[in-house]
Amino acid sequence: MSVERRALARAITFFKSEGWEVTDVSRTRGHNGYDLVTTLGERICRVEVKGCSRPWQIPDLFNTEFDEHRRLIADILCVVYFAPGLEDTICLIPRDAIPPELVVEKWGYRISSKFKKESVLKSYARKFSTNDET
Repeated sequence: MSVERRALARAITFFKSEGWEVTDVSRTRGHNGYDLVTTLGERICRVEVKGCSRPWQIPDLFNTEFDEHRRLIADILCVVYFAPGLEDTICLIPRDAIPPELVVEKWGYRISSKFKKESVLKSYARKFSTNDET
Protein backbone atom coordinates (compact mmCIF):
# COMPACT_ATOMS: atom_id res chain seq x y z
CA MET A 1 0.00 0.00 0.00
CA SER A 2 1.37 3.45 -0.93
CA VAL A 3 2.25 6.06 1.68
CA GLU A 4 -0.70 8.15 0.50
CA ARG A 5 -3.20 5.30 0.85
CA ARG A 6 -1.77 4.38 4.27
CA ALA A 7 -2.03 8.02 5.34
CA LEU A 8 -5.64 8.20 4.17
CA ALA A 9 -6.52 5.04 6.09
CA ARG A 10 -4.78 6.36 9.23
CA ALA A 11 -6.54 9.74 8.95
CA ILE A 12 -9.92 8.07 8.58
CA THR A 13 -9.24 5.96 11.68
CA PHE A 14 -8.12 9.05 13.61
CA PHE A 15 -11.16 11.17 12.76
CA LYS A 16 -13.55 8.31 13.52
CA SER A 17 -11.86 7.78 16.89
CA GLU A 18 -12.51 11.47 17.63
CA GLY A 19 -16.23 10.98 16.94
CA TRP A 20 -16.37 12.39 13.40
CA GLU A 21 -18.34 10.77 10.60
CA VAL A 22 -15.98 10.40 7.65
CA THR A 23 -16.61 10.20 3.91
CA ASP A 24 -13.66 9.42 1.62
CA VAL A 25 -14.08 11.60 -1.48
CA SER A 26 -10.48 11.25 -2.69
CA ARG A 27 -11.54 9.47 -5.86
CA THR A 28 -14.84 11.26 -6.37
CA ARG A 29 -15.31 13.95 -9.00
CA GLY A 30 -16.29 17.38 -7.77
CA HIS A 31 -14.14 17.26 -4.65
CA ASN A 32 -10.89 18.80 -5.89
CA GLY A 33 -8.62 20.00 -3.12
CA TYR A 34 -9.56 17.60 -0.36
CA ASP A 35 -9.75 13.86 0.36
CA LEU A 36 -12.21 13.60 3.24
CA VAL A 37 -15.43 15.24 4.30
CA THR A 38 -15.79 14.92 8.06
CA THR A 39 -18.91 15.74 10.04
CA LEU A 40 -19.38 16.21 13.77
CA GLY A 41 -22.90 17.32 14.60
CA GLU A 42 -23.51 20.45 12.49
CA ARG A 43 -19.79 21.00 11.83
CA ILE A 44 -18.50 19.97 8.40
CA CYS A 45 -14.78 19.93 7.69
CA ARG A 46 -12.94 19.24 4.43
CA VAL A 47 -9.58 17.53 4.95
CA GLU A 48 -6.64 17.16 2.57
CA VAL A 49 -4.46 14.19 3.58
CA LYS A 50 -0.76 13.80 2.82
CA GLY A 51 1.55 11.00 3.88
CA CYS A 52 5.21 11.63 4.58
CA SER A 53 8.14 9.39 5.42
CA ARG A 54 10.45 12.30 6.39
CA PRO A 55 10.02 13.77 9.86
CA TRP A 56 8.40 17.20 10.02
CA GLN A 57 8.22 17.73 6.28
CA ILE A 58 5.13 18.48 4.20
CA PRO A 59 4.86 16.87 0.77
CA ASP A 60 4.23 19.20 -2.15
CA LEU A 61 0.59 19.91 -2.82
CA PHE A 62 -1.07 20.26 -6.21
CA ASN A 63 -2.28 23.55 -7.64
CA THR A 64 -5.83 22.13 -7.48
CA GLU A 65 -5.50 22.07 -3.68
CA PHE A 66 -5.19 25.88 -3.46
CA ASP A 67 -7.42 28.75 -4.50
CA GLU A 68 -6.32 31.82 -6.49
CA HIS A 69 -5.19 33.49 -3.23
CA ARG A 70 -2.78 30.64 -2.34
CA ARG A 71 -5.06 29.42 0.42
CA LEU A 72 -5.88 25.78 0.93
CA ILE A 73 -9.25 24.72 -0.40
CA ALA A 74 -9.49 22.20 2.43
CA ASP A 75 -10.26 23.41 5.94
CA ILE A 76 -7.44 21.26 7.34
CA LEU A 77 -4.19 19.87 5.94
CA CYS A 78 -3.64 16.52 7.63
CA VAL A 79 -0.06 15.21 7.39
CA VAL A 80 0.49 11.65 8.58
CA TYR A 81 4.13 10.79 9.33
CA PHE A 82 5.59 7.33 8.87
CA ALA A 83 9.17 8.30 9.63
CA PRO A 84 11.75 5.93 11.10
CA GLY A 85 12.43 6.82 14.72
CA LEU A 86 9.31 8.99 14.99
CA GLU A 87 6.19 7.67 16.62
CA ASP A 88 3.26 7.62 14.22
CA THR A 89 2.24 11.26 14.26
CA ILE A 90 -0.61 13.15 12.65
CA CYS A 91 -0.49 16.94 12.19
CA LEU A 92 -3.78 18.76 11.72
CA ILE A 93 -2.93 22.14 10.22
CA PRO A 94 -5.82 24.60 9.85
CA ARG A 95 -6.05 26.49 6.55
CA ASP A 96 -5.53 29.85 8.30
CA ALA A 97 -2.29 28.66 9.93
CA ILE A 98 -0.54 28.61 6.54
CA PRO A 99 0.20 32.16 5.43
CA PRO A 100 -0.25 32.60 1.65
CA GLU A 101 3.20 34.19 1.41
CA LEU A 102 4.70 30.86 2.55
CA VAL A 103 2.95 28.97 -0.27
CA VAL A 104 5.44 28.85 -3.13
CA GLU A 105 4.14 28.14 -6.60
CA LYS A 106 5.95 25.29 -8.31
CA TRP A 107 5.49 24.08 -11.84
CA GLY A 108 6.48 20.64 -12.97
CA TYR A 109 5.58 17.56 -14.87
CA ARG A 110 4.54 14.15 -13.75
CA ILE A 111 4.80 10.94 -15.71
CA SER A 112 1.42 9.25 -16.04
CA SER A 113 0.63 6.13 -14.05
CA LYS A 114 -0.06 4.49 -17.43
CA PHE A 115 3.71 4.52 -17.89
CA LYS A 116 4.69 3.93 -14.24
CA LYS A 117 3.93 0.23 -14.04
CA GLU A 118 5.91 -2.98 -14.10
CA SER A 119 4.79 -4.05 -17.57
CA VAL A 120 6.35 -0.90 -19.06
CA LEU A 121 9.33 -0.33 -16.78
CA LYS A 122 10.54 -3.92 -16.51
CA SER A 123 12.24 -3.75 -19.91
CA TYR A 124 14.32 -0.82 -18.64
CA ALA A 125 15.28 -2.40 -15.31
CA ARG A 126 18.84 -3.49 -14.73
CA LYS A 127 20.36 -5.36 -11.80
CA PHE A 128 23.40 -3.79 -10.22
CA SER A 129 25.98 -4.98 -7.78
CA THR A 130 26.53 -3.21 -4.48
CA ASN A 131 30.20 -3.09 -5.57
CA ASP A 132 29.33 -0.91 -8.58
CA GLU A 133 30.53 2.67 -8.42
CA THR A 134 27.90 5.35 -8.17
